[in-house]
Amino acid sequence: MPTTSAGDLDKVTTEARAYHHPHFTGASTDRFNRIVFTFRPFTGSEEEPERPLYTWKDESLTPESRAFIEDEYDEAIRLWRMAAYTAALKQATTGAEDLWGVYSRARTAMDERFVSLNSAPDAHWRATVSQLVAAQNRALETATVWDRKGLEIATVHEKFVYADLYPEGAYKAISVDPRGWVIGYTNDYEPFRGGPLAREVQQRIDAQREHLRTVAALSGDRDPA
Repeated sequence: MPTTSAGDLDKVTTEARAYHHPHFTGASTDRFNRIVFTFRPFTGSEEEPERPLYTWKDESLTPESRAFIEDEYDEAIRLWRMAAYTAALKQATTGAEDLWGVYSRARTAMDERFVSLNSAPDAHWRATVSQLVAAQNRALETATVWDRKGLEIATVHEKFVYADLYPEGAYKAISVDPRGWVIGYTNDYEPFRGGPLAREVQQRIDAQREHLRTVAALSGDRDPA
C-alpha cells in the first residue's frame, strides 16, 4: 500500500472495520509513513486467513480502504504461514535427535567392525564377518527408521515452501539444530528404493561386501561370508 498519513490511516482503518481479520489489533505508520499492521500472535493452528469476498461490492469502501484490506490480509497470511510452518516443524522433529543418535551409533559400529577385519586373526575371520553383517543390518534398519522421520520433516518443508521463512530460520525458531541430518526432498523417498539415508547406507554395505568377496577370492576362500 502507498505511504499514508496518520489521519488517512485512521480513516481507512475505520472504513475497513467490518473486514478486519479477527487477529487484527491495529495499524500505524513507520517513519517513512508506510503502514505497519499488528495482530495477535498466530499459533498456526488457526485456519489460514482468507481474504473477504465481495469487498468490491461494498460501496462504503473507498479504493484506499480496499487496498488497506488487501494489504492487511497479505500480512495476516504471511504471519500465519510462518506460525504454521514452525508449529508443524516442531511436531515433525519431535524425537528426531534421538533417532539420529541411534542411527549414528549403529553406523559407527558398522564402520568400526569393518575396519577391525584388517586385524582379525584368520581363526576368527568368519565370526568377525558375521558380526559385521549383524552391524550392517542394524545400520540399515536404523537408517530406514530415520528416513521415515526425514520424510515427515521434508513434507513440512514442502508444504510451507512459500512461507516467508527459510528452513534455517524455522529450525532456529523452534531451537532445533539439524546439522548432520540427512533430509531430502519428498520425491527422494521412494517405496521400493527407500529414502536417501537408507540408500547411502546400502551403498556402503555393498562396497564393504564387495571388498570381502575380493579378499575371500584372493585368499582362496571359496565360501566367503
